[in-house]
Amino acid sequence: MAIDLPASNAARLVTTRLKAQIQPAAANRVVRPDGMLQTLTGQGGVITGIGLGSVAGAWTGDHVEPGISLGHPDPAANHAVRLLSCVGNPVTVLDGPKAGARGVVFGKHGAVLAMFAPDDLALLAPGEWVAIEANGVGLSLDAIPDLVCHSCSPALFERMIEPTENGQLRIKVAAILPAIAAAAGIGMPSSMFNMDLHTSSAPVAELARQLRFGDLVAVMDQDHRFGRQYRPGWAMVGVVSHGTAIGGGHGLGLMTLLTAPADRLLLEISDTARLDTLLTLPWGAAS
Repeated sequence: MAIDLPASNAARLVTTRLKAQIQPAAANRVVRPDGMLQTLTGQGGVITGIGLGSVAGAWTGDHVEPGISLGHPDPAANHAVRLLSCVGNPVTVLDGPKAGARGVVFGKHGAVLAMFAPDDLALLAPGEWVAIEANGVGLSLDAIPDLVCHSCSPALFERMIEPTENGQLRIKVAAILPAIAAAAGIGMPSSMFNMDLHTSSAPVAELARQLRFGDLVAVMDQDHRFGRQYRPGWAMVGVVSHGTAIGGGHGLGLMTLLTAPADRLLLEISDTARLDTLLTLPWGAAS
């Protein structure tokens, strides 16, 4: 017998239409572990040829953000874009040759990250504008107040959560990582920025080797309710959003989706724990 999802406040959440601009690309100068300086493709711009489901650590770059990276030149508006956008929110191109093309928010870094079909990405350019139908901030379950969501749309939440008979919430993830995986991003606002993973250090390196953009990943002993901190007995679940980095304390980017006491969650390893299977993508298939 199917078990109903505990009641949420999804129907009471506000939908806000945001305007955002595709950000310019960066070339990052980074110091390698051996002390040598190296210049690599960085964040921002329009990244083609890499999509949801692509192995995130397979690319030569620094914090590479696949798809498009979004922000706003006005600081107040940029704050709203970064705070209110949620994974799973629809994105529509407003100008340029692909006006009307539809994509989806899949993560955050410093910018909000969105993915489009490969044919659409081929004609998008920095400086063009999009609209984001932002919905999800404040999402909560009435019966589980100690489960806190960040940057998670109700549509994604309903598909990634499965209630169980003993009251736990089953969540399928691509990997379950120990607390030592938590790196850059500790202490930063969970609703606006990602947390990097120590993917160059054992035992995390082997566990993270095949992680893909859009994979759901759990990190244990992490409490991300009010910023990010180490707390035994808690856990977070996030989505792989940006590529790896060679600088100390940096690695694959994991955007927080929810955090809760670990005994509230039943985490299961699954090959289907990824956005391109959980979301209905506007282009109809994984990119």
